[in-house]
Amino acid sequence: IEEINTQFDYIIWKSLNNLPTLSTLQTELKDFFSPSQPIPLSTVIDYFRKFRCLVILDDVQDIFKTGELAGQYLPRYEDYSKFFKQIVTSNHQSCLILLSWTKPIEIANLEAENRPLQTLNLKGLGEEATEILREKGLTDEQQWLDLITRYQGHPVWLNLIASTILELFNGRVAQFLEDKNDIFIGELSPILESKLERLSDLEKQVISRLAHQQQVIDISQQLADREFSKTDLLQAIQSLVRRGLVEKISEGERSLFKLNPVFQQYIPNSIPSSNSN
Repeated sequence: IEEINTQFDYIIWKSLNNLPTLSTLQTELKDFFSPSQPIPLSTVIDYFRKFRCLVILDDVQDIFKTGELAGQYLPRYEDYSKFFKQIVTSNHQSCLILLSWTKPIEIANLEAENRPLQTLNLKGLGEEATEILREKGLTDEQQWLDLITRYQGHPVWLNLIASTILELFNGRVAQFLEDKNDIFIGELSPILESKLERLSDLEKQVISRLAHQQQVIDISQQLADREFSKTDLLQAIQSLVRRGLVEKISEGERSLFKLNPVFQQYIPNSIPSSNSN
């Protein structure tokens, strides 16, 4: 923020984890803007037009339903969709950043229209994550990048795993990584489960099948069977991609799909396979 604060008149961060209605959020934003104005403006978009504002909305996934396909708004929160569309389609000089586990449906649709918006899928920290391991006092530094890769550079995951390595292996990363084919889940379970709890029944069935596929898959060939209709399968995959649980990989002229490896390790023991019987 310090690097960009001179580029904006206002910078605001708000979390939606306490589920403010859109009306409440807009009132809070206007209350933040208005003290510096002799005559308060009527709407948030008016402030966006008159000033250069950066508004960051965190935990956007919390205003979506659980047990439904990705991006379905909770009752009384559907007007957020119209608000997000208005920000994208209106002329103004401000920026709105949405931080979410799940991409809103209207954002995905507006991207297809070449609107002035961009989705950034946050990747891991890469080599920068070595600072986490150094602060934890882990040894076998030559193995650190392998550990970071296994847990995708995710800072929360690495902090938890590093604590386990300290507790069980006296900080020796090499001993922890001896089994090359195993991804230890341990105390990551509650974090992973909180994501899986949001899935619809259809998504759970499809992701359970994906968890048993060892290679990237062509869904039109490898999962297209009597268990799922084509419509159900495509809807589920699209929803899982929007949640960041499944990655789309382009290979030649075909789109292939891959389940996040950490979830692939966890899911067989969490969601019963639909064809386990």
